[in-house]
Amino acid sequence: MGWISDGTALQRSLVANGITARSASPGAKAVALCGASHGWLVVANELSDLVLYDPFAMMTILLPPITGFSKCIEGVYGDDGNVEDYCYLFYRAGDATHDVVSPGMNFYDKVVLSGSPSAGGGAIALFVHTHGKHLSFARVGGISSWRLLVSMTERNDEDIFADVVHHRGSRFYTLTMRGILVSFNFCRRNNPDINAITRYLVSTPWGHLLQIRLILDTNQKNGFTVEIDRVDLKSHRLVGLTPTEALQGHTLFLGQNSPGVLSTDKFPELRPDCIYFTTPRC
Repeated sequence: MGWISDGTALQRSLVANGITARSASPGAKAVALCGASHGWLVVANELSDLVLYDPFAMMTILLPPITGFSKCIEGVYGDDGNVEDYCYLFYRAGDATHDVVSPGMNFYDKVVLSGSPSAGGGAIALFVHTHGKHLSFARVGGISSWRLLVSMTERNDEDIFADVVHHRGSRFYTLTMRGILVSFNFCRRNNPDINAITRYLVSTPWGHLLQIRLILDTNQKNGFTVEIDRVDLKSHRLVGLTPTEALQGHTLFLGQNSPGVLSTDKFPELRPDCIYFTTPRC
């Protein structure tokens, strides 16, 4: 498929030699093709917002606008309330202002989907942007803003993201120019939706390494819920456990101290399979 300057796409059949078809751009003129995933094109429109487009079914799905990158892009609005320019917020030498078309051709590096949006299930759009320095995501049809996942700039890291791919279920893999491979799991239990208040690592006397997560939950009196995972060091996976499975009748003390795992047989006044927070960080 070739992208033409008038905003249309020229599709060439690999089966029938010489047969081509022209399809219209999604709703408004597309200024850049930013990716293709699971049969959908990812294009930037004339406002540099991303649009998912199925050229065969002529379906479009709007992704959150470019101004949804609150740490990267800010709109400059005219008296009529329409956006006239964009201000880049990540340049250390000072903010830089560009017309509304330029970011669509320069801001996005690559966009990958976790699945076809038409299949349901809340596909995730993950993409590399700002010359490989940032990694952000959004759920298709979800909230109206992008969530920053990793920023090489904030970490003063000279490395950049070279590529990203979706592989098996809800897992994405990213590769940096220095050859570092990082995986992200967007399943419900391990959603990087930054609802985690804090996390702890616990080494148990029986040889398990546990991750304890405090998750923001306004439906609870204390404002959070606790999730426990066992870190499988062989498969590099997190295995969800119940408190009974994780603590095996013991009591856990968490805080700024080294985690204490105590036997309720020796200390019967303690409640088994319970966590006591000595200095909560939430």
